[in-house]
Amino acid sequence: MKFWIKLAGVAAMTAALAWVGLYTGRGAGHVPAIWWANSALASVMLLDRRRRWLPLLLAGFGGNLVAHFLMGDPLWEVCALSACDTGETAIAAFGVGYSLGHGVDLTVQRQLLRFVGFAVLLGPLVASLAAGLVLHWMVGSSLGVALIWFPGSALGMSFVVPLVLGLARRETRELFQPRNLANTLLYLLAVGVATMAIFSSAEFPWLFFIFPPLLFLVVRLGLSGGVLGCCMVAAIGTPFTISMRGGPLAQLADPSLEHRILILQLFLATAVLSVSVVAIVFADLKRANQAAVLSEERYRELASSMEMLATEDALTGVANRRQFDRVMQGEWQRALRNDAPLTLLLLDVDHFKAFNDLYGHLEGDACLRLVASIATEIVRRPSDTVARFGGEEFAIILPETPAAGVPEIAERLRLGVMQLGQKHAGSDLGVLTISVGCATLVPAEGASVNEIIAAADGALYAAKKGGRNRVEFAAAQPTR
Repeated sequence: MKFWIKLAGVAAMTAALAWVGLYTGRGAGHVPAIWWANSALASVMLLDRRRRWLPLLLAGFGGNLVAHFLMGDPLWEVCALSACDTGETAIAAFGVGYSLGHGVDLTVQRQLLRFVGFAVLLGPLVASLAAGLVLHWMVGSSLGVALIWFPGSALGMSFVVPLVLGLARRETRELFQPRNLANTLLYLLAVGVATMAIFSSAEFPWLFFIFPPLLFLVVRLGLSGGVLGCCMVAAIGTPFTISMRGGPLAQLADPSLEHRILILQLFLATAVLSVSVVAIVFADLKRANQAAVLSEERYRELASSMEMLATEDALTGVANRRQFDRVMQGEWQRALRNDAPLTLLLLDVDHFKAFNDLYGHLEGDACLRLVASIATEIVRRPSDTVARFGGEEFAIILPETPAAGVPEIAERLRLGVMQLGQKHAGSDLGVLTISVGCATLVPAEGASVNEIIAAADGALYAAKKGGRNRVEFAAAQPTR
């Protein structure tokens, strides 16, 4: 039902635009300055994502028939000329749409050239030649009729299709959102006022003064905005040109309507060409800028990933030895400045070689990841650091942690691993366990960070020598 309503709307739109074109060109053989109907129909077809183009063409054909009947044209002429118009639309829509699909962007040079080739040149040219042959055969008119038809049809395609396709794009629709509407209307008003001033004056040919506001419009609003400005120029300039109430074209040596319309068409074609060229240049610059921004974002993501790889242990996901050394040195210096305690825990998986021999290296890797996960779950302060110290050993840096708080943390680590119940046939307990060595020091001037590492390592050695699955504490303190 909705599609039938759409077809009726397309037929009514085509009929109205065709009638306006025939009416405004009634003094020049029904050939207007711009033929809007075919280009509007082509735009509707290109925007129809389901590509129901044949019914749309038939609806457009019906609309053209109605317009010609309203003008009192003979039946044969009505059918023949309507068929020519429909053929022009078909060439434009099929030539552009089937190649470029739904993502038609006329600010891309390749797509614009294809649009110009099929919609602006080939379609209007074929339709104009066909109309000229039909009229020559039926009423004996001159074949030069084709030359009169072509400019108006080509201009219609140049104006309407870029405008409609541009307005259908999200970035163009944003120009007419409430936050941007005032500026957009102001720019368009400036073009309208300039056009009125130029075409209402008969003292001097001011036509070339319309280009600065048009190009400014392109810079601010893009291709669709520039084409909309050209449409305003055409809508305002055409009545002045046809009625000869004034304007720069009233001063022509040959003031005939056909001559005035031809000059207006050439002027509008130049305006559209200028607008399109400037729009493509600015669109390319915008795309290049967006590509540069995207490349910078990807570079930052890559740099962040590389930095993470440089500081993270690939197997367990905790900090690697390089990051441990860096953090340990930094925390040592901070504790020295603040005269604060610094605690280091070294963890070793008991009988890990036997575990690997019994269950294989893949299970050994899983075992290390398990221990790392327990450590990161228990040690949660943002300032604390869990790192893989080497092989089956892990290190935990606890800034500003006095010795009194260490036993509870160390025991939670030991019990956390043992209570997992991970089978380990090579251990006396039959489950996976760890040994923990702890050292807490208050750094003194002249002392080295290696002192706390050596103290924790000594405590770990004592835990392993004492039977494993235990926690030992270092007693040594640096000389102050």
